Amino acid sequence: MDSFSLGDVEVTRVVEFETLTRPPAVMFTDIGPQVWDDNRSWLAPDHWGPDAGLLLPRMQTFVLRSAGATILVDTGVGNDKTRPATPAFDRRSTDFLTRLASAGVLPEDVDLVVNTHLHADHVGWNTRLVEGSWVPTFPNARST
Repeated sequence: MDSFSLGDVEVTRVVEFETLTRPPAVMFTDIGPQVWDDNRSWLAPDHWGPDAGLLLPRMQTFVLRSAGATILVDTGVGNDKTRPATPAFDRRSTDFLTRLASAGVLPEDVDLVVNTHLHADHVGWNTRLVEGSWVPTFPNARST
């Protein structure tokens, strides 16, 4: 976990998972292979796996703590979601809530969830499967 402060805001990054996914050209159609090779020093191995030729994205949440409030920015992919069109996200089973707890955050501690946008890799933990029903993961949080 990485933490840093911005003024009176403590920021902690909690990684859900990372995996090699797709060739860079799929997402960055105007950037040729030479650009990736020219920038290998800072792209590999944290963002790109040159041996496989695939991007290495991280699914993650940022925990912000300020003035007694606990805020999550995006909630990752989530577990148990059926997403066959995106195999890397389909029926995941991660230890994300354990990782969040390691950062000192239990689901009931979260005051606010900020979704930067509504893609599947940003809203997945807004709900979780409990005894066959989808329930809010962060029951005390407001969402924006």
